[in-house]
Amino acid sequence: MTRDGQGEQRTMQGSQRDDQFRSFAETSPDLFVRVDREGRIRYLFPANRTILGLAPDTVVHRHYLDFIRPEDQAQAQQAFALLLGGAHAIELILQMTGQNGEPVWAEIHAARWFDGETLAGVQGVVRDISDRKVQEDVLRHNNQVLNAQVREQHEELLDNTVLLQNLLDTTSAGIGILRQGRFQYLNEHLVRMTGYPAVELLGCHWSQLFAEESGKSGFPSGWPPPESGLLQAVESRWRRADGSVVDVLFSAVPLVTGDRSRSHDASLTVLDVTAEKEAERQLRAAFSELEQFFNVAVPLCLLSLDCRVLKFNQAFGDFFHCAGEETLGRPGAEIWGCEGCGTDACPVSQLQAGASRSYHAVNTVVRGRYLACTLHAAPYVDAAGRLSGTVITFFDSRELNKVSADLLATRQQLIQAERLSAIGSLAASIAHEFNNPLCGVRSVVERMARKSEQVTLGQDLLQLALENCDRMSRLIRDLQQFNKPFCDDWKPFDLHRAIDSVLLLLNKHLKVRKAVVRREFSLEPLLLDGSENQIKQTLLNLIKNSGEALPETGGEIRIRTCREGGRIRIGLSDTGGGISEEHLPHLFEPFFTTKAAVKETGLGLSVSYGIVKAHGGEILVESPPGQGTTFTVILPAGIGNERQGDGHAAGIHLDRR
Repeated sequence: MTRDGQGEQRTMQGSQRDDQFRSFAETSPDLFVRVDREGRIRYLFPANRTILGLAPDTVVHRHYLDFIRPEDQAQAQQAFALLLGGAHAIELILQMTGQNGEPVWAEIHAARWFDGETLAGVQGVVRDISDRKVQEDVLRHNNQVLNAQVREQHEELLDNTVLLQNLLDTTSAGIGILRQGRFQYLNEHLVRMTGYPAVELLGCHWSQLFAEESGKSGFPSGWPPPESGLLQAVESRWRRADGSVVDVLFSAVPLVTGDRSRSHDASLTVLDVTAEKEAERQLRAAFSELEQFFNVAVPLCLLSLDCRVLKFNQAFGDFFHCAGEETLGRPGAEIWGCEGCGTDACPVSQLQAGASRSYHAVNTVVRGRYLACTLHAAPYVDAAGRLSGTVITFFDSRELNKVSADLLATRQQLIQAERLSAIGSLAASIAHEFNNPLCGVRSVVERMARKSEQVTLGQDLLQLALENCDRMSRLIRDLQQFNKPFCDDWKPFDLHRAIDSVLLLLNKHLKVRKAVVRREFSLEPLLLDGSENQIKQTLLNLIKNSGEALPETGGEIRIRTCREGGRIRIGLSDTGGGISEEHLPHLFEPFFTTKAAVKETGLGLSVSYGIVKAHGGEILVESPPGQGTTFTVILPAGIGNERQGDGHAAGIHLDRR
């Protein structure tokens, strides 16, 4: 056969195969389509109208992308290029555009299309899977709903499990699960109660925890198994891992799962009652001690609310010479001659009226016997806190009365001795203080005798003699009123100016002591209403003491003033050695001094204390060891012209920090 004849034969065979394929494709429910290399639709079988709802003549010669949804065009273009590039077949699912623009889900099986030996384009079968996609969407939605429900139930189960575990771990009771008496589960409290690690207890028989001897069955002798349900509120003792023993109260009940009972399983609930048992033992011991306290040597009795004896101890019977049943029920008037029964003076009535305690002295004769005692009444309440009686305690005061009388006599003797001692000290001080001014007067008189012709000089010397006499007069007056300073005119004065005046007066003295004075005055003027001379005297005594407390090398005196509300504070601090602790309590006592008796009388600070007291103020003393001393004077800023006198006692505060 010639070459032309062979070509015609192949053409005829191809035409026959094409006719057969067309016959098959035209009867298929799927859409068969051929697209040339430029992407133009060249052939479309009748199913096109069924799938896309379009007439074939409106589709042929149009580009295949015109019928692909924009979101799937990239996928279609990639598959088309792969087939033209040599891929044998490709399957893909995408959305096509049907009549009126409605989307149509299509499953496409595409392969290369040859015209003879030449690649003409791409051909494929398109199947409408819209219904399947709907079913898949419904199935997917149902699957998502189901997964959500499962996830929700799983999370709820986890939450309930965590909640149950937290509940089991935080409850005050130990909880365990037993299977044939062996631990299958223990909560944290039960693990802590036993002291064993949880892994060591799991699988262990619970009878090994009991401190009592176990029987043949492994349980304490005579006990039924825990799954029997007969072990309810049983008290026992367990031995912990460290060997200590705890008291426990437990119950074991059969374990039920759903609607069926697990015959070999039991749930165990255990309470550690060691503390309660110990409290019970302590309560019994306390009751025993209370009985012993009740029977002490002090007479005690319990009265009812109508003043009748309900209970009494042995000391009560011995003190009042009564015993046995004849005393019970008797009123207090018959036993100790109580005269207050039925009146407001009755101890029981006073406690019923709200008093917390009641005290009475008993001095009377009962049945020919003299009684001298002190009655102390305290409330007796019931468990509800209601007053149900009175506890009466009697203290024999006969010896106390005798001791008090002796003490009073001794006190009078001590007062007299103190007076004599004070007079002696006062006399010695006056003699010493009078010596210097008398010497001065004597010198003046001798000089006047020698130079009587010098009238002017004689007048000056006479004036000096008068001043020394005034000094003696003031000394006597201070001695007489060291706790009540002499009267003086009270009027407002400038505190800062008064301090400057005192410092000017002590200038020479402070220079000799090498004292550096630092003024830390309040910025505002501070006015005091009182006796300027007396306040100056107080400041002079305190500043002079501060200067004398400095060492020979000198030191610093700091004076601070400030206002605190309605009061004025004056602080005087020195850098001396301070005041010893044993001297602080006596600092303001008359005639007390730490200096040589020939130098001081010990009246300076006591007089200063009296002045501050008269002004309604107080003096604070701070003297840390080795850190100097600080005197703080606090005075009211608004005192009127009326004297405060003894009605305003000054407080003395000693600080030993």
